[in-house]
Amino acid sequence: MKTKNKILLTALSLFNKRGVKDVTLRQIALEIGISQGNLNYHYKTKADLIAELYYQLVDEMNAEMEKIVQDQAILPFLYKSSLISMQTLYNYRFILQDLYKVLETNDKLKRHYVKLQDLRKQQYLALFDQMIQHKLIREKAFEGEYERLYERMNILGDNWINAAFLFNIPEDALVSYYHQLLFEVIFPYLTEEGRKQYFKLIP
Repeated sequence: MKTKNKILLTALSLFNKRGVKDVTLRQIALEIGISQGNLNYHYKTKADLIAELYYQLVDEMNAEMEKIVQDQAILPFLYKSSLISMQTLYNYRFILQDLYKVLETNDKLKRHYVKLQDLRKQQYLALFDQMIQHKLIREKAFEGEYERLYERMNILGDNWINAAFLFNIPEDALVSYYHQLLFEVIFPYLTEEGRKQYFKLIP
């Protein structure tokens, strides 16, 4: 494995275990068994390393979002894809745990995150439109209803990991529990056909 990949994997593991604040570049280098100078050749600062992991997470999430817009059974795929996405977020959980601190200290990441959220909103609104066309969810009852649904889902999506650790949800059940909680948000909007499909999906 290349040194750069070793650095990323080790940093991700240590950040997830201890948090960004309590991990130094020196500790990462010691964990790998390289000099800090060697590490600094690839990443001059901890902020550079965090940014690389952030963009790596975004790439993985983008790949999953691209699958959602493909022509296939929408609700079953959304269920499966959202579970994969939440597992991916858990794999990079230090970012969500320290999200606002990370963004506050890096203007470039903050701008990227804000732009990304706008893209995600448009992707989900397009998905909701498809679900309306397939008679899986009802027509909107008021202007902006599905925009507000996305906002609720987004808030839960950004904060479930902190809630999980606060309430001591067992680690082996953590992702599946919060995935179920997030997926249930859509239930009040489902049509009769949508609910039939929903109950086939739920364990």
